[in-house]
Amino acid sequence: MSYTTVYALWPGERHEELEDLRNAWGTAPVVWGKMSARYCGIEEMAALANIEKLWPLWKRLDIKKSHRAVLLMTYDDHYVGRENYTRAAADIRAFLADFSFHPNRVNHWLRIAEIFETNPDCPAIGFQWTSVGDNPWSGEWNEEKEEYEQPDWACKCEMYAELDALDTAQEGGTA
Repeated sequence: MSYTTVYALWPGERHEELEDLRNAWGTAPVVWGKMSARYCGIEEMAALANIEKLWPLWKRLDIKKSHRAVLLMTYDDHYVGRENYTRAAADIRAFLADFSFHPNRVNHWLRIAEIFETNPDCPAIGFQWTSVGDNPWSGEWNEEKEEYEQPDWACKCEMYAELDALDTAQEGGTA
């Protein structure tokens, strides 16, 4: 069974596993299904087949910022800086309050909020949403050294910095 890994990040230096969440269907796909159903009129289970309609939703100011934040949190190469742990937990809890969830389906978002609320002693938290894919916090494999290189941190993004910058630009009419 696939799993989601929560990582402690030291951007430009290293990453360490904080926790594995068994069954990755209880993480990013939960958000994708709910957002697709509410904002795109797409059945939850069809979210992955219609992902191109889902990805741009984080840019829409007519959607609650907490919803957009949780969606953006599910993007590869996005992380939450320590200064935003409390904000991330609050956004997750608001998201959970705004949507209904089947009690017999896996949903790890409450646990993810709790992880942020513990304020782990690391500069950032990132995710590998499914163990089936590559770890976005590992760079390319170096055959000679027999280890992973550092990822290209220029391609990584603190998600709240990106979300807030977009909102400021759109509200100011420059986006």
